[in-house]
Amino acid sequence: MPSPIRIAQVGLGPLGLMLTPYLLERSGIELVSAIDIDPAKLGCDLGEVSAYGQTLGIAIGDDLDKGLTGVDLAVVTTVSELQRIAPTLKKILNRGVHVVSTCEELSHPWATQPELSATLDAWAKAHGVSVLGTGINPGFLMDFLPTAATGACHDVRAIRVERIQDAASRRLPFQQKIGAGLTVEEFQSLVSRGKIRHVGLTESMHMIAARLGWTLDRTEDIVEPVVSEDGRCAGVVQTGRGYQNGRKVLTLVFKAAVGQADPRERIQIVGTPSFDLIIPGGINGDIATCAVIANAIPIVAAAPAGLHTMVDLPPLSCAQAV
Repeated sequence: MPSPIRIAQVGLGPLGLMLTPYLLERSGIELVSAIDIDPAKLGCDLGEVSAYGQTLGIAIGDDLDKGLTGVDLAVVTTVSELQRIAPTLKKILNRGVHVVSTCEELSHPWATQPELSATLDAWAKAHGVSVLGTGINPGFLMDFLPTAATGACHDVRAIRVERIQDAASRRLPFQQKIGAGLTVEEFQSLVSRGKIRHVGLTESMHMIAARLGWTLDRTEDIVEPVVSEDGRCAGVVQTGRGYQNGRKVLTLVFKAAVGQADPRERIQIVGTPSFDLIIPGGINGDIATCAVIANAIPIVAAAPAGLHTMVDLPPLSCAQAV
C-alpha cells in the first residue's frame, strides 16, 4: 500500500463524527474525503462539524463515486444490517477500494448470511481489495479477545463472556438503542419488531466457534429489559447461547443500562486450565470502537483480497507514536 493510506469517511452520524480525529491523528493515514446523505451536512467542512472542531478543508459531499476518487480505503459507519449496507459495499469494492466498517452483521456473516458473504468475498477478490467489519463489540471484546485468551489452554470445554455497561456515559443514540426511558410495553413492542437488540451477538458466537473449530448445532439470542425502580426501562440485557452436540458451550451476556452497577468485561474459560479474566469498570465503547477502526486500517490495507474477520487477520495493536 502507498504511504500514507488515503481514507474516505462514508457515513457521518454520531460515531462517524467522533471517529474523525482518531483518523487524523494516526500516522500513515491521510483523510481526504467525507460522504454522507444528510442534507444538513452537505457542503459543511468535516473538521468543523466533527469532534475535531477545526477547519480541515474537506467539504462533505453526497456523491460516493466522486468521494472515492484517489482513495485507498473507505471507513464505512452507516448501518448495522448487512443487506442494507451491501449495495454501498459493492460500489466501493468495485472501485478497487478497501473497506473497514462498523456494520455489526459484517463482523462474521459466514454462518448467518452465507450467500451474501460469498458474494462480498467474490467482489473483493475480483478487484484485489479487502473488507472487514469490526468495532469494540462485535469485533473485539466478546469474540476476538476470548479466542485469544484460549491460546493459554490445552483444551476448552465452554466459554462465558459478559459485557456489563453503565450507559450513562454513552452517547444518546446508544441509550435510545437500548431502550432507556421506555415503558416495558414500549420496550417489548420494539423488541418484537427487531428495533431493540444488540446487533452482532450471534455473529460473535459464530466467530468464536469458527476460530476454535467448533460447529454449533444452534444458537439463541434472548432480549429482555432492565427495569429501574420507577418501573421504566433503564436498558437491555441480551443473552446469546451456542450449543454443540446438544451441550451449551458458549454464553454471551450483553447488559447495558443507565446507572448499571459494577460495570465490567469478563471472560470465563472452562478448560485446561480454567481461568477468569475481569476488566473492572469495563471499556468505553465509543472511544474503543474508534480506536479499533483506526488500528485496523493498516492491517486491512495489507491483507490478502477478500472478506475477512478479526480472527483470520493479524491481531491489532496501537501503532500510534507517543
